Amino acid sequence: MKKPMFASTLKFNEAPTFIDELVKRQDEIMSVLRPIRGFHSYDLIKTHDGVTAVTMCDDRAGVDESNRLVAGWLKDKLPTFATKAPEVSTGEVLVHLNSNQPQPVAV
Repeated sequence: MKKPMFASTLKFNEAPTFIDELVKRQDEIMSVLRPIRGFHSYDLIKTHDGVTAVTMCDDRAGVDESNRLVAGWLKDKLPTFATKAPEVSTGEVLVHLNSNQPQPVAV
């Protein structure tokens, strides 16, 4: 990885209907996140006990802004589900692998 990136995870232990609402409203979520400077991606992962959202940005300011904006969006658009704050983790991405990267060359 050439330049550092930062990621944030928000873990929600909520009802399945919450997850369904997030999936239905993914275009709205994207419209909130896309304007963030350095925004890369947002993934929503269904887990055995809820859902985890992962946001990747160029820097910590971007992921902090994404967390703030998503919290505001949830409070405004899904107030019945925004009663409990998610578990938040933020940090520098040390390894980022994707299928577009060339294969490492053995020396």
